Amino acid sequence: MILLPLLVVAVIVTDQLHLGKRTQLPTGPIRVPCATQGKVPNISDVYVIHSYWSKDRGHLAPAICDWFKGNGGNLSSIPCTTFPGFWATNASREQILELIAHRIVAPETHAKRQGFFTWLLYWLGFNSAVPLFDDQERVINPSYLGTAASHLLAVQNWTLEMSRMEVPPAERTERHLLLFEDDAVVTERSVEELQSLLPRLDPCYDVVGLDSTDNFCAPSRAADVLWRLIRLPLSWRPSTRLVPVRTCYSRNTGLLISYKGALNLLSGLPVTREIDLWFRDLMTDRVLKAYVACPRVVTTQGLPTTDSHLWDQQALGGGA
Repeated sequence: MILLPLLVVAVIVTDQLHLGKRTQLPTGPIRVPCATQGKVPNISDVYVIHSYWSKDRGHLAPAICDWFKGNGGNLSSIPCTTFPGFWATNASREQILELIAHRIVAPETHAKRQGFFTWLLYWLGFNSAVPLFDDQERVINPSYLGTAASHLLAVQNWTLEMSRMEVPPAERTERHLLLFEDDAVVTERSVEELQSLLPRLDPCYDVVGLDSTDNFCAPSRAADVLWRLIRLPLSWRPSTRLVPVRTCYSRNTGLLISYKGALNLLSGLPVTREIDLWFRDLMTDRVLKAYVACPRVVTTQGLPTTDSHLWDQQALGGGA
């Protein structure tokens, strides 16, 4: 009587072992590996978000790409793409609904579930949200919507281009995207500083903000002074040029994004709030491993993002 159950168990186990050998099914989500340790990151593409509709900004993205060709040093041979931004002010209801259908942006009711620490920061009042849509699912501010959609569509397009070109997955992990807003101020010194940052990058980084504000860099400067006071070799200290960030975030004027970081950004879609706050929440939830460059590598002209005074509150079909 005991032999029969043991025989059944043996048959089941043997069948499962053979099934596993035949199919080689993954045991969980496939994680994108980090870049190669000790290898200087290869910036493979430059994207500049193009406000093609704007009289004030329409010429800026092509000008940045032209500048890179003539003044970019080691980056001058890298393909530079003027990526069309999302014209939120002029967007129809159907265009906005298409973004929602593709989970690029969405009302807060569609937001991904937050981790406990992020939820706690909101509950305690340390964090606040600036949603893209109001309770009636109407666009609150076209500037926020256009910025969020433009950045994430650019990141998505970069990853899809690698699929279209059939770039081997192992090679993609060694590629990095330089993404600029079109009012970024890039100089030859910017290129030099960026090149000096690359060897110091954590191979597992996702995003580096290149337009950091002073509040990020002040603690780094203070720690540098303290390090010198206690007379420890500066070579022992982690890089003061790359400051890890988790519970707050700077600006998106210029971003360096790894392939792993691009996929992590896309995994956090849809964007439901102002993009800087959305970045911050991904970092707090440990979805995104982010740094900012100190001092900043690029600056901004601070131009208006969109002609928001022309914004029609009826754009998504609701009343004012």
